[in-house]
Amino acid sequence: MAFTPDRRTILAGAISGGAVLMSGCSMSNEDAEQKDDVAPYTGKLGVQLYTVRALFEKDYQATLKALADIGIKDCETAGFFAHKPADVRKAMDDLGLVTNSAHVQLADMREDFDGVLELAGIMGQRNLVLPWLAEEERTLDGYRAIADLLNTRGEQAKKAGFTIGYHNHEFEFLDQDGSNGYDILLERTDPSLVSMEIDLYWVRKAGADPFALFEKAPGRFTSCHIKDMGSDGDIVDVGSGVIDFAAIFAEASNAGLEYFYIEHDSAPDPLVSIGRSYTHLTS
Repeated sequence: MAFTPDRRTILAGAISGGAVLMSGCSMSNEDAEQKDDVAPYTGKLGVQLYTVRALFEKDYQATLKALADIGIKDCETAGFFAHKPADVRKAMDDLGLVTNSAHVQLADMREDFDGVLELAGIMGQRNLVLPWLAEEERTLDGYRAIADLLNTRGEQAKKAGFTIGYHNHEFEFLDQDGSNGYDILLERTDPSLVSMEIDLYWVRKAGADPFALFEKAPGRFTSCHIKDMGSDGDIVDVGSGVIDFAAIFAEASNAGLEYFYIEHDSAPDPLVSIGRSYTHLTS
């Protein structure tokens, strides 16, 4: 939802695309034709490697090559299986790929943070994102404890030149006695230490409003996962569903978005899915 792109280029493209798509019924015929030619996104796109996890485990070199051929520039990692991180980094370097972000499991965040920082250094990554909470962690007190952990790790990470983030699913938005986990995480974490990686599908799945979140916590959402929702509520390739990504990307500056990752949790053919999503977003 990432290379080190020129942020002004990304935001200018996203904002201009969104402005055209949201300009209403006053467009001339010429404007309407221009509207059809505007891509929802005009920056450099990344992918969350969880999408291709089975392929990556089997042959990371061929998988990375296929992603580069599609046009992907940045790969957010989700584990290395039996592969040596240094070897993966070399393959990325050879293909002109970068990895600015990693998903880090809670156990490692708690118990081996020095190892997390060391691995991120090997890969050249900057952003370290907590991607998942087990069900027993999802109480109000549990979210408070996670927020405190993220603040602690965020302070350590900042001193070492890294950042800490949190990636949502839908469960953070479930009401618990008038509150919810996401509100606690936003309110209890220090904005200077902890950012949010907003998964736009799961926000929509939860019935939440990304625009309201951007207004509530402007600048907090430095990265996003881009996956679409079908009419039945399932994940579909970007462009095949109901989410208006152009309108969302028009708010990139207010949200704080710098890194954009295509993802599909369970695509039958992950590379085909990524290719379709990439084409929709850039055409």
